[in-house]
Amino acid sequence: MPKHNKKRSTIKRKHRRMKQHADDNKAKTLDRKQLLKEYDPYNIRKWAFEAFGEGYKC
Repeated sequence: MPKHNKKRSTIKRKHRRMKQHADDNKAKTLDRKQLLKEYDPYNIRKWAFEAFGEGYKC
């Protein structure tokens, strides 16, 4: 007796949802990288690293 298989439309819907989530996450990552570039001059950890060397951790 064959096992129950999901219908193709259900699988297509799932793949569409997964792709949408992936695209959203990619956009969020790009936004985060852009924000990091903008706030780089205010990065205190970077200043501490440059001032005290590798041994210093914030």
